[in-house]
Amino acid sequence: MFGVGWLGLNGIALVVSLLIRSYLATIYTDPVALAAALRHISFSASVNVISYVILLAVLGIMAFDTTKRMLASFYRLSNFVKGLGYGGLVLLAGMTLNVIYLVFKIQLSDNANESTITTIMKNYPLFSFIAFVIAGPICEELTYRLGLFGLLNRVNRYVAYGITFVFFGLIHFDFETTNLINELLNLPFYLIAGLLFCYIYEKEGLAVATYAHITNNLASFIVSIFSTDFVIRMI
Repeated sequence: MFGVGWLGLNGIALVVSLLIRSYLATIYTDPVALAAALRHISFSASVNVISYVILLAVLGIMAFDTTKRMLASFYRLSNFVKGLGYGGLVLLAGMTLNVIYLVFKIQLSDNANESTITTIMKNYPLFSFIAFVIAGPICEELTYRLGLFGLLNRVNRYVAYGITFVFFGLIHFDFETTNLINELLNLPFYLIAGLLFCYIYEKEGLAVATYAHITNNLASFIVSIFSTDFVIRMI
């Protein structure tokens, strides 16, 4: 699950981008026009949305027996309510870190991951909702909690926590950035969220962790659409 979720997303995104690029090449025969089309936000949006939907289908098929056994837990109102509460806790942790940065007058802007997602959400809200609010959190919980944390937890609980939350933080890190300091300042938001999601998964199970993840991303989606001054990170 972890291998397919992590490497699979990159592989699927590569194939999808090549297919879209090939299609655009049949429309834009002029190299300059083609380059402009590839730089347009619609290209990045299409790759992200299609890739997440395909990955969700693949992971759903792979984890069918497991998720079928857990399906009843997703229908329980108590788990939905817990998910909302824990999602609020993740949001509170992020806002607390924001306040700490403000107190110490640390200037912070969106990292590359968040900036791209925010732009896509503003331009294509419906498709962004499907990809980043629904498909993304489900894929990441199947990949990093059910897959990676579940595997490592068989070996050692503390190893599972340590590796999973660090790995989760680093997948949101742009290693090709030209603004390393800003990326490093944004990293704690993702590390803290990764740690909390591991705790939620261990304590409450996959359904609650997934609902908590969706709650955080839904809040980020709503804020990104309607506000330019307040930031909640899409995790």
